Amino acid sequence: MMHDLLSAFAQILSGTTPLYLIAGVLLGLMVGILPGFGGSVGLALLLPFIYGLDQVSGLALMLGVMSVVATSDTFPAVLIGIPGSVSSQATVEDGFPLAKRGEAARALAAGFVASLFGGLFGAVILTLVLQIARPIVLAFGTGEMLMLSVFGLTMVGVLSGSSFLKGLMTAMLGLCIGMIGITPATNEYRMEFEILYFSNGIPLMVIAISVFAIPEIIDLMRRDSAISERATLRGGWLNGVRDAIRHRWLVLRCSGLGTFLGMLPGLGGTVVDWVAYAHAVQTAKDKTGFGKGDIRGVLAPESSNNAKEGGALVPTLIFGIPGSAATAILLGGMILLGVQPGVQMVTREIELVYTIIWSLALANILGAVLCVVLAQPISRLTTIDFKYIAPFLIAMVLFAAFQSTRAWGDLIVATGIGIFAYFLRRYGFPRPALMIGFVLAYGLETNFYQTTQFYGWSVFQRPLFLALVAICLLSAWAGYLLLKAQRSAEGRPRYGSSAGQIAITLTMVGAAVFVLVTTWGLTPGGRLFPQVIALPMLGLSLVTLFLVWRSPPGSPIFCDLDRPDGVARVQRSAWPQVAWVVGLLAGTLLIGFWLAVGLFAGLFLHLRSGVSPVRALLGGAAALGVLALLAWLLSLDFPRGLLQDMWDLPFPLDT
Repeated sequence: MMHDLLSAFAQILSGTTPLYLIAGVLLGLMVGILPGFGGSVGLALLLPFIYGLDQVSGLALMLGVMSVVATSDTFPAVLIGIPGSVSSQATVEDGFPLAKRGEAARALAAGFVASLFGGLFGAVILTLVLQIARPIVLAFGTGEMLMLSVFGLTMVGVLSGSSFLKGLMTAMLGLCIGMIGITPATNEYRMEFEILYFSNGIPLMVIAISVFAIPEIIDLMRRDSAISERATLRGGWLNGVRDAIRHRWLVLRCSGLGTFLGMLPGLGGTVVDWVAYAHAVQTAKDKTGFGKGDIRGVLAPESSNNAKEGGALVPTLIFGIPGSAATAILLGGMILLGVQPGVQMVTREIELVYTIIWSLALANILGAVLCVVLAQPISRLTTIDFKYIAPFLIAMVLFAAFQSTRAWGDLIVATGIGIFAYFLRRYGFPRPALMIGFVLAYGLETNFYQTTQFYGWSVFQRPLFLALVAICLLSAWAGYLLLKAQRSAEGRPRYGSSAGQIAITLTMVGAAVFVLVTTWGLTPGGRLFPQVIALPMLGLSLVTLFLVWRSPPGSPIFCDLDRPDGVARVQRSAWPQVAWVVGLLAGTLLIGFWLAVGLFAGLFLHLRSGVSPVRALLGGAAALGVLALLAWLLSLDFPRGLLQDMWDLPFPLDT
């Protein structure tokens, strides 16, 4: 084994292979920083260029991209509250509040060190278990996968804040949104409004970006100040490194969680960061800082989402089964290089396998070092007055959402759900619960039907299934105790607008009724799961309405971030900010995305930010130039408007 490891290491460092690895790392850094792209997009961009490369160089190039995206996506998650990819959703919860406090460099450095450790941990575990992982992976049938999904749902209690009722309702709404499209059991279409875009469901990245990014942008526009609430940054990158060392056991545990969940095809990639985040909350003695800028809320998800890449390679290399979307494209790239993953590869071409593992480890080290070096200067972006960068961020959010399926539906759904999520945020309905419900919906339903068909009641005779049931019950109990402790710790009355609470809850009632009515005519296999979710959601929503109506001020059911102490905070109204977001969408409909962004940026800078006409013009031109460069480099198409449909225009006016 040692001889093969050293031989593989020598191959990685020989010839031009290091240059390919560095090129992959740099591309991965760029892709991770751009919200909405992610590792799968980065790998897809590489596929046309790996023809003709030798196997070692091609693998180093692809692993360089895949390994680093989960590190560099921390930049947008911490600095502007936008997940760079699906693996940094949970990082936003505490990373962005840290940036608001002027501690962006500390949060970034802590995240990068945790990412480095997680990536190396995943590579080591991959090396150790490669020969014995086959029985472990095969022990997980659909019943065990179902219970792992249920385990993910028990995290809702931990992430519900002070109102478990609101958390449960929001998670059920996420489950209902996740069930839009074709049914996994009967191949029927449901809740798709007979619109083609909804037939395959709403893309995960559209939901992740809209739920987290748009509410924060609207809130910052209302405050009209820099992201950082301090004029000068504090907590440099060295403090972040010290944080990672101080909480080393948390980083170690979350790295183990990430590696294990990454091994399970179809589950780990999207939910692993939330599981790690919930674990950090559950095991912390002082939980009051989570959601407000606790460094442990950055360390936990960042260590797990990098570690999962090593875990995801276990089923990919042993069975040829991809453990995530990125490994699915990696698998395609390996076949193009003439590499056939499987048991024979692990037993007969072990040196090539170790080459993959070395590429994974070295790319993590190189990527983390580059990110730590860049953390301090890039974090200074948070001290710029937000009104000067808001138009570019709004454009970036819609641009990132459009990359999911490159359909008009991406823009409309992202804008609509983003505005709704703003009001969820304001009135205390936890957005992480919605994300968890959405992410787990497909896996829950699919594994439920497969378990009933494959095992029936005999699933309760499987020891591993019963052990996971016990873990789920313990997790739910721990969530209940945590909620109880949080209420005791807060100990202060909560105030809020009854009208706002009622409007959101009525929306929940309407959604539940819609699901019940529209799925009633489906076959039993198509309607069972949505109705099992919608019925209790309707009941909980009605109970919430009653509580809001009858409860006195100070009840935990109330929440309004505009009136935390019963007195309204002085800041701009939300509706003009919402109008700016919708304005870009309307402009895109008329003149296409590219032209609309330039016009939007110029008008926003002049009318809203108070910039002189010349500077506003330069700002709009800069936005157009960046978009044109991206379109040229990445062969991107932007949404076309009525203008492009009516006239045949040259590039880039035709996009």
